[in-house]
Amino acid sequence: MTQIERVTDDIYVFTSELYAQVTAGVINTRLGAILIDTLPYPSEALEMKDFVESQLSSRVRYVINTHYHADHVYGTHIFAGAQVISHELCRELLSTTGVESLAVAKAESSELASVKLVLPQITFEGGSFRLRLAGKTIVLNHSPGHSKDVISVLVEGDQVLFASDTVMPVPFFPDGDIKQLMKSLKGIHAQSGDITNLVQGHGPVILRGEVASYIERQMTYLKTVDKAVRQVLKRKYSKKALEKTDLASVDIDRAVLGGLAEELHWGNLETLYNRLKRYVKPYPSRTG
Repeated sequence: MTQIERVTDDIYVFTSELYAQVTAGVINTRLGAILIDTLPYPSEALEMKDFVESQLSSRVRYVINTHYHADHVYGTHIFAGAQVISHELCRELLSTTGVESLAVAKAESSELASVKLVLPQITFEGGSFRLRLAGKTIVLNHSPGHSKDVISVLVEGDQVLFASDTVMPVPFFPDGDIKQLMKSLKGIHAQSGDITNLVQGHGPVILRGEVASYIERQMTYLKTVDKAVRQVLKRKYSKKALEKTDLASVDIDRAVLGGLAEELHWGNLETLYNRLKRYVKPYPSRTG
């Protein structure tokens, strides 16, 4: 069973118990439901479908894919007949990298045997897109960094922000760009005073009053990681020297996301080291 949390009268957050506390959302209206992502496994997507149909006496009209990563899109095919919306970059990535990744995933897990990729029918290329349904206005904003196609989804009026993987307990950028992620986080921070609930792509919902400080910690983490890697490179140390920048040094609990925190953190350090090593100039050698 997935965890279900009701954050407003008609907005629900589903959290996977099978993989990394991935989240998805249901926004219900009198004309049908809008889904924000669909969880990693078909069994979980079926739970969402049953909830909409049985508990809400509704049907899914739209599915919004916040980005192309498997844990957010593999349940989309369960919602036949729904219109799928994403950024144009998401559609492009699904049709290329996504196809290749699914073939590998199916070979590794029989639970994914029935998964079919669904390419979004509605896409946008600019910075934002507005969807209106039965008095609800949903604003999709491009917020790259975790990957280049990520979007966040704001439910206007309710002021609930589905931030997708732009906001995670451990910010993660190996498939994206640290500078873009910082810029996207700054954008969320600028509107933090108006947000009642912030739904991370993974992990617990962040409540009003905590959003600004939570995003500030995320930005501090990125600055710390960037500085640590640059210092190691300036001193011409090997990648192993980055082990000193452990989870404790960046104030992250090892148990976060079911123990994935260390893997994600090291992925960031290693990625940044490999990307910056050709650009960061070492300190001059001392002579004399």
